[in-house]
Amino acid sequence: MPTEDEEDGEGQEGPGLDSAALKKFIKIARSREVTFAFIPTGGDEDDVFAAHRRQKPDTFGKNSRKEAEERKVAYGKMKVEGKTVTLTCGKSVPGMDRKVAKLFRKQKVAYEVKIVEPGSGEDVA
Repeated sequence: MPTEDEEDGEGQEGPGLDSAALKKFIKIARSREVTFAFIPTGGDEDDVFAAHRRQKPDTFGKNSRKEAEERKVAYGKMKVEGKTVTLTCGKSVPGMDRKVAKLFRKQKVAYEVKIVEPGSGEDVA
């Protein structure tokens, strides 16, 4: 039986999600919104995408950024409808739509990524 930490996505090594955990959170996000954090890394390292069931977006984003030891972070809520992952950002980073889509393809998760800024109500991508 998984522990509470494993259910929240915190039982993994490193700040990011592996392919199986990402698919699990996408399944959860079909029925309710899930908090996410995206941290673009510089250089040859892979970007980091993390998710949590209960934590507030701003708190989770800041904690994920500290854990990844990077300066930039995007965070908000994730919802899945059909084959589209909608990321409603409290804070976003430039080029996030391309970077998240590339990360999903690398993890073999075939979903379209749509970025929504909360103030505008329209998608950025």
